[in-house]
Amino acid sequence: MTGLPDPHRSRVVLVGASRFAQLPELPAVAPNVAELLDVFTSEEVWGLPADHCTVLRNPSGPRAVSQALKQAASEATDTLIFYYAGHGLIDPGTGELYLALFDSHAHEVYDSAVPYQWIRRPLESSRAVRRIVVLDCCYSGRVLGAMSEGLGLAEIDGTYLLAATAENALALAPPGERFTAFTGEFVTLLRQGVSGAGELLTLNEIYERMRSSLRAAQRPEPQCRDRNSLGMVPFVPNPAYQPREEPVDEPSEATLQRFVADMTHELRTPLTAITAVTEVLEEEEHSLDPMIAPAVHLVISETRRLNDLVENLMEVTRFDAGTARLVTAQVDVAEEVSKCLDAREWTAAVAVDAPAPVPAELDPRRLDVILANLISNALAHGQPPVTVSVTQRPRELLVEVLDGGNGVAEKALPHVFDRFYKADSRRPRSQGSGLGLAIARENARLMGGDLWAANRAEGGAKFTLYLPR
Repeated sequence: MTGLPDPHRSRVVLVGASRFAQLPELPAVAPNVAELLDVFTSEEVWGLPADHCTVLRNPSGPRAVSQALKQAASEATDTLIFYYAGHGLIDPGTGELYLALFDSHAHEVYDSAVPYQWIRRPLESSRAVRRIVVLDCCYSGRVLGAMSEGLGLAEIDGTYLLAATAENALALAPPGERFTAFTGEFVTLLRQGVSGAGELLTLNEIYERMRSSLRAAQRPEPQCRDRNSLGMVPFVPNPAYQPREEPVDEPSEATLQRFVADMTHELRTPLTAITAVTEVLEEEEHSLDPMIAPAVHLVISETRRLNDLVENLMEVTRFDAGTARLVTAQVDVAEEVSKCLDAREWTAAVAVDAPAPVPAELDPRRLDVILANLISNALAHGQPPVTVSVTQRPRELLVEVLDGGNGVAEKALPHVFDRFYKADSRRPRSQGSGLGLAIARENARLMGGDLWAANRAEGGAKFTLYLPR
């Protein structure tokens, strides 16, 4: 089981429930199923024969789903895929997951919806060496939690379970979007591939990129469970794969980290001397010959830039070496935001939406570093209005920095936290080293939180800082 699945020995069952008598309709489900059918049968992705893919659109009852899956399970000897999109329901009596159909009732699921056990059993008895379940519904992560009770599909060798949400979370069908959030990301990756990955994509690579993208967009995070390392074998070709023209011996990450650390320390001594000279020049600035004054101004400003770069590199080496430390205190986050704005004279340019007080135990210096980077980034690259919003919850708080500009280019969005990355590569001399956002995220993670970037539907970028209280 090392190559791509053999489409002639594989079967796929796609179930889409979009219309309901007692539950809200889900119009995005129909495009989900149509797109997946096209993906699996296309020669570019999988080349599955059309008669090897069973599509059930709003099936009449649970037995129709069960019979279709039993038939596919009996025929598949390589790969068997079951996909469901619709409402997930929980049996109030047992807590088990059921897949809703047209006549399903939220409070009487046992005889009107498909019990998950009806999905598990045909897969368990199938001769297929790869068995994959994809559930795009609320509470779908519940089937992963069932493993400890002897009910989980993940106990079956050669299985992979991909769920749209955690066990107690709701799936998302964004208004105005063609697909549901989960399936939309899934089919996009199958169509477009994963940049930087190999020639063939594994389920784990697809899952990790889905999780990263959906999390960055603040959408429900998918869950997965792998049995017998099925997630590590090739699943589909990678359209984004770009082979290297010539083999290149790349230095290891540890080697690069040592180089940056050594270079930074070597720079500090001469830079200290240069800084002392520029400080003297700056004090005598009023008496300088007008002919040389512009050159002196340039030396002073560039020395400051170099100092900032070296300090940022020093901070990076501390993170890499694991020597960065927290000095926490009980602070008012709303007050810390105001201090950050006052210190940099940004008060007139930035609006603040925060309750007062917002108490939290954290490192105020590192919070200031994060805020300064996010706000300066919004002021430099976005457009007004720039707003800092603080939301407090019992165990966590969110700080959002919003702007009204054009947002971050889609191709740049996954890389904005990469070190030395600049979205506009045509401006290599632009202010900033490309380290600010990377350092901001490192500081957030050091405090047990995280930092995400996304574009707003109404225009502009949104950077979200999550911190535990």
